[in-house]
Amino acid sequence: MAAYNTRGFISAALDSVFAQTYADYQVIVVDDASTDGTAEILLSYHDPRLIILRNETRRGAAFSRNRAMDEATGEYLAILDADDFWAPDKLKEQVEFMNNHPTIAGVGSYVYETDETGRRIRAVRFPVYSGQIRCSMFFRCTIVHSSIMLRHSFMIENELRYNESFPGSHDFELWSRAVFMGDFHHIPRYLTYYRSSPGQISEDLTGTQKEHAIKVYHTLLHKMGYEPTQNELDCHLMLVGIDTDLEDEKTRCNSVLDWCDKLYHRNLEKSVFRQYFFANEILLRFLKYCYDNSLGFFRTFRLMISLHWRMKWCFFPYFQIFQRLSINYKDV
Repeated sequence: MAAYNTRGFISAALDSVFAQTYADYQVIVVDDASTDGTAEILLSYHDPRLIILRNETRRGAAFSRNRAMDEATGEYLAILDADDFWAPDKLKEQVEFMNNHPTIAGVGSYVYETDETGRRIRAVRFPVYSGQIRCSMFFRCTIVHSSIMLRHSFMIENELRYNESFPGSHDFELWSRAVFMGDFHHIPRYLTYYRSSPGQISEDLTGTQKEHAIKVYHTLLHKMGYEPTQNELDCHLMLVGIDTDLEDEKTRCNSVLDWCDKLYHRNLEKSVFRQYFFANEILLRFLKYCYDNSLGFFRTFRLMISLHWRMKWCFFPYFQIFQRLSINYKDV
């Protein structure tokens, strides 16, 4: 855990760790030179499993997480952001899964998104299997930071560390590399509570967060053999849900449709992803683009048929929508 001025949340995070039904762990917290009383709260805990490290000056979350990983001695690494918290059986479920699947590099879970008070506002699901996760990472970050458990040896052998030049989206940047080096899985249970707050990459793609996300997508396109032009990059950003300067709605839609077709055929050449998973992911992603841009049922239907025809893809992955639909609790 990396902590910077998290006085209002860190007790809930630590309490959820010490309430775990699995008890054989150490807790490493790096206090990144907090000034709001976080250090005093940490010192109030007297559990011998707790290790507190402190940066004398603020170094950022990526540096602090790398420092915690360097200190860790366990077989597995579980990450918890200081404003999130876990269900009581989170570690037990994941340790059992990792023990039973020795080739898996990491395992996450479905998450409950909460407001600042910890009240559930949304149940969020993700692709479950490794091939799906790898493909979906090309279009969005599908691993929630606080949900993941990693095999320590996998991180060391592949020299995987947080990139400190990505202070705002170092988790997405790390997963965008890691999923190509090993297999990841999601346990389809809600084991993590993710506290939503302003400025997160999934909530507010502006400023630095947007800039860092674009860098990650640019690097992912390199894996497909692209040195993307500005138009290609704009098309990809529109497809993943980041707004661009293209204002004409018809131009935007046709450009994104063409881009989906290009991605499909480029992967046929490069074999970066398993084609079955990648084609399905393209279709699902374009359907979401149509929905988010309110294109209407009949127009969306025509566009989806057109994309199937251009890709010459007769499989229909739309049942997966029900496996990924988020449940909104705001009106419950």
